[in-house]
Amino acid sequence: MAEAARMGDNFLERLVRVEHGEWPRLLIAFAYFFFLLGGYFMLRPIRGTVASNNADILHLLYSGTFLAMLAIVPLFGFLVSRFRRGQFIPASYLFFLGCLTLFIIGFEDEATPQWIQRSFYIWLSVFNLFVVSVFWSFMTDVFRPAQAQRLFGVIMAGGSLGSIIGPLATSNLVTPFGSRGVMIVAGGCLMIATFLAIYLGRYERTVRHEEPGVIGGGVWQGAIRVFRSKYLLYACLLMLLHNLVSTFLFNGMAVLVSDGIAGFGERTRFFSFLDLVVQMLAFTFQFFITSRLIARLGMSGTLVLIPALLAGGFVILGSAMGLVLFAAVQVAQRSMNYGILGPAKEMLFTVVDRELRYKSKNFIDTVVYRGSDVTASWIFKGLMSSGLTVAQATWFYIPFMGVWCWGAWRLGKAYQGLRDVQEVGERLKGSE
Repeated sequence: MAEAARMGDNFLERLVRVEHGEWPRLLIAFAYFFFLLGGYFMLRPIRGTVASNNADILHLLYSGTFLAMLAIVPLFGFLVSRFRRGQFIPASYLFFLGCLTLFIIGFEDEATPQWIQRSFYIWLSVFNLFVVSVFWSFMTDVFRPAQAQRLFGVIMAGGSLGSIIGPLATSNLVTPFGSRGVMIVAGGCLMIATFLAIYLGRYERTVRHEEPGVIGGGVWQGAIRVFRSKYLLYACLLMLLHNLVSTFLFNGMAVLVSDGIAGFGERTRFFSFLDLVVQMLAFTFQFFITSRLIARLGMSGTLVLIPALLAGGFVILGSAMGLVLFAAVQVAQRSMNYGILGPAKEMLFTVVDRELRYKSKNFIDTVVYRGSDVTASWIFKGLMSSGLTVAQATWFYIPFMGVWCWGAWRLGKAYQGLRDVQEVGERLKGSE
């Protein structure tokens, strides 16, 4: 009853589950994520095409991405340790925009040299994880756990809206203007996202009448704390098992598309269509379902739901295989990842301190994430080299989904325990 009173009688406020004073932060964050993911998802179909053109060496591209992550994480750790939030976040985005400018100069569609295509694949794989990780670290700094449970799905819906428009833009731009034209428009979106990050930081300082201090600590302190925390190790396990499944679906799709669809433009349009369907489903989850699902099932039940449903999908794939069916399971996996698992995963970091939010979270979202990708890609390569078909290989992954369910349940319980402790501390602080 109290919650309903705070949200008022406005239909939109009840639909979004937002309280009156939260609108400015929510709208800025929504627009910020819209342009950030809109720019990325304009570039993603190009990466999908590069993957199809290099399906036989994807495991090496994953390895290259992991090595690039290892190089960039200590640099980011240095920035976080020495500079304020309002300095290191824009600096990170501007660095990636500078790299994109170089690819705009070098890309020429089919005539693009292989080394530039492969460098672009690695760069975009690093860019995606890094800038999105920084975004959500920022959000966990701005919103408290109770707000995150209500609003993170809506904020992520802003990203999904950008992710819907991004592939549509790519599909319409790639034929008349080529990949270079797509990259220029994507770069404009990323520049707008950078300006919004700066604006949100200034708004927060104005409202709270305080300047967030420098986090300090050592460059590798975030990584060290990951391995000392059972809570964060459960989060790493969840990521490892999720990536084991998603990498199989990505690599399997690259193989099937390489065999079934010819031409750079046709493959790019196919991946654009898949991205569009995924993001429309994810937007529906994020805007209307996720916050209510977590409120009903709790964090543990919500985290377990994803592997349980995917296990059923893999049983179907093992029994019948085809490009359309495989695409349908991958669409289901990705839409649930973006629409349900993504917001839930980001909520996990609202109950930890700022060093864990920026340093440890960034280490998990980049090095651990891409490390698990490398492991998963080499496993896929080994399965294919052993003579298994993609359909036969699906049975290998089903037992891991059982482990995933167990780890998800334990992680959800640990989150609830930390949140209860945090809420008690806030009540005691408010009573002083």
